[in-house]
Amino acid sequence: MAFPESLITTISPEKPQSPTHTKEKDAEQLNTNGEPSTSEDEFVEGGLRGWLVVLGCFIISAVTLGWGLVWGVFQVYYKQHNMLPGVSDAMLSFLGCMQSGVMTIASFVFGKLGDRYGYKPFIALGSCISIAATLGAAFSTKLWQFIITQGILQGLCIGMVFPMIVSYPAQWFCRRRALASGVIVAGSSVGGGAASLILRVMLSSLSFRLSMSVYTAINAALLLIAFFLVKGRGPERRVTSIEWIDRSQFKDLTFWSTAACYLICTFGFLPPAIYISPYTVEKIPDINNQLAIAPIAVLNFSAAIGRTIVGLSADRVGPLNALIATTFIAGLSQLLIWQFAYSFWLIMIFAVVCGAFVGCFISLVAPVAAQLFGTQKLATITGLLVLFNLPGNLAGSPLLGTLLEKYNWHAAISFSGGMQVLGGICAMYARFKREPRLFARY
Repeated sequence: MAFPESLITTISPEKPQSPTHTKEKDAEQLNTNGEPSTSEDEFVEGGLRGWLVVLGCFIISAVTLGWGLVWGVFQVYYKQHNMLPGVSDAMLSFLGCMQSGVMTIASFVFGKLGDRYGYKPFIALGSCISIAATLGAAFSTKLWQFIITQGILQGLCIGMVFPMIVSYPAQWFCRRRALASGVIVAGSSVGGGAASLILRVMLSSLSFRLSMSVYTAINAALLLIAFFLVKGRGPERRVTSIEWIDRSQFKDLTFWSTAACYLICTFGFLPPAIYISPYTVEKIPDINNQLAIAPIAVLNFSAAIGRTIVGLSADRVGPLNALIATTFIAGLSQLLIWQFAYSFWLIMIFAVVCGAFVGCFISLVAPVAAQLFGTQKLATITGLLVLFNLPGNLAGSPLLGTLLEKYNWHAAISFSGGMQVLGGICAMYARFKREPRLFARY
């Protein structure tokens, strides 16, 4: 995901933050006219209008990104009703994570285009594609049709809107920017949790086509409201040309350490959300449909709270420290809790712990990039780091599905949790290369 270059953080753009970094160097912000300000105290907070913008971005995040977090509901439904006969679990998992792969590439491209041509046109276009994708899925019956609607089109719409909605807080907030950003990113988890519950109820009582049609109408109404809530502050500051790749970072081992973290830990990101429902059904065969879907809803709601809290905590402990800690906790929760969760309540405990931490590396990518490399080319560097998510987004869940079919749940879960822990280990080089003090904020 490429963040528009008007995204201004609290770190000096001239150079990476050093241990002697002071609050005076943190002061460069945007004032109400969209121009740089020399002091954080001069920045005028967005007030009620700013929070309405955050609300609009939250709704867009819930409707578009949240849709990708309910695939476990569809995977169970497709198998139980034999909607795609002959399709393996690995293929269903690939279908579920395809949108994340498309989103990764699309975010990089449309984030750059948003820098150049403005944000709101892409929000409008992405919202229309989201509605078309959801409605198209209602009338899909073949695998290739679901690949287009629930894979390619859904990923394309997320790639269009996400770089735009995460950029608006920088225009409206300074002191509460981390909170505003955390709320927007948490919208995806709230949307995923709500969607999983609503869809389970509708799919249990209505046909698949009618359920998807009703849900499309709900999404369309929400996206229309959100479109009118979202607004930029002051005149747009558009770039005159697009720099697609900054090759100067390729010579920096710190960059490769961070890139390796994002490459590896992504393999353990989607499997819990996609497989927790099938796992619950298999381990507790007599569980009813409503309780079977409860873990994925809890995981998503926990993620909403966790991402908000971690976003605020990163301002205190440092984004690199937060990145390493959250990836370790997310990985260990899979290795030590999910591995041995044979009862419903242990599965729910795992959903709470893992949900709170497993996706935090995504919301931390921009602060981490700014901490290590400054903000002068934040959009380019962030886009490069997010591109490293592509292999894990596409192959993580299918690999786990293959391990599950060939071996067992222990092998599959060990792979997923182990990749998260290994990703955190990779980030430690960047952390201690730039700041060798163990307990320093970095």
